[in-house]
Amino acid sequence: MKVKLPPLFPLQREIADHPARFKVLSCGRRWGKTQLCSVLALASAIGGGVVWWVAPTSENAKRGWEKVEPLAKAIPGTRVKYADREIHFPGGGWIAFRSADSKSSLRGPGVNLMILDEAAYIPVERWRGELRPTLSDKRGGAVFISTPSGRNWFYEMFQRGGGAEFPAWAAWQAPTSSNPFIPDGEVEEAERELPEWYYRQEYLAEFMTFAGKVYKTFSADSDAVFTLDSLTPYREFWGGIDFGYRNPTAAVVGGIDRDDRLDIVDGLYRREMTTPQLADELIRLQEEYEVSRWFADPADPGAIQELRSAGIPAFPSPRVKGELDRGYIKSGIVKVETRLVTGRLRVADHLDQHIRELEMYRYPDGRDGAESKETPLKVDDHVADALRYMVVGIDQLRGRMPRVRVAT
Repeated sequence: MKVKLPPLFPLQREIADHPARFKVLSCGRRWGKTQLCSVLALASAIGGGVVWWVAPTSENAKRGWEKVEPLAKAIPGTRVKYADREIHFPGGGWIAFRSADSKSSLRGPGVNLMILDEAAYIPVERWRGELRPTLSDKRGGAVFISTPSGRNWFYEMFQRGGGAEFPAWAAWQAPTSSNPFIPDGEVEEAERELPEWYYRQEYLAEFMTFAGKVYKTFSADSDAVFTLDSLTPYREFWGGIDFGYRNPTAAVVGGIDRDDRLDIVDGLYRREMTTPQLADELIRLQEEYEVSRWFADPADPGAIQELRSAGIPAFPSPRVKGELDRGYIKSGIVKVETRLVTGRLRVADHLDQHIRELEMYRYPDGRDGAESKETPLKVDDHVADALRYMVVGIDQLRGRMPRVRVAT
């Protein structure tokens, strides 16, 4: 059957034509990985092969489905099973879209080609325990394609592609700029606006390691710390809450001016604070600032409901449907750091504990192995969490929250 597949640019064609059984591609944002994977999946299935497209969550898998399904429907005799997210072709081949967060969906018949979309965000045990064995019957191949997420198991697979020890493996590193269809100036604009580590990971497709300070540009003597003279510049106020008892309870009040600069103008930081005591403090802050909403740790819905019963407009900090915790934390850190590096986030100098914690917020200095999570230490993180909850909440409420890959 002769079918016209979507066109590939030269690097995509090189990867598609390479004879390696296992192909690993570390690529930048908007590089065109869905286009490449669509062509690989369709070519195999049209030829009679069984293809699994596996993504970290059903939401991620849906994006692959939305790309392939209209292309497949144009082929006469194709049957689309919407409930099962499967596409069956006249020659007997088929493509199934699976989610790695549903263990039961990862067992089945032998597979000719497996695409691991956003592989860095798929738990390694899914690959080793359920996915790899499905390739053995037919000696099937696999394509690991992802933007990096630190040096986890995807990094280990990438390294295999460069050594003689694993002759069946090949690897490519493809920055966003290698896509010839990216608009002029887009990558340069991202480099100017984003934190350096995030730009290097998400656009240069580099495997970054995380150690030391999380917010590297923030310090007590930086421009991010200011003296509060007046509340006049602020047109609205928002809040963030991180619950605690033995650990401190932390809250922040942020004022936003007409230039979208967010200043932390007030807050609290106290140990052994019960929820009723916290409610009393928040009522005081609410009366002073008329906070539009308090965004709180979504892991404690009972405390949030208790605050709401006290008349405080408290809401769980939003998550994108289907996110993993790791991606949720990382995406929030990026939002906070982007404000810091662009001068759109400051902290009032009278908030000593808040400044201290933001300076102390750190990634692990050592690695426990490639599978260790690239997330900050759970020490001196209470203010950082409250701030992150607020920033993420504000962005989503204003409709500016981008779709997050699971994690950042």
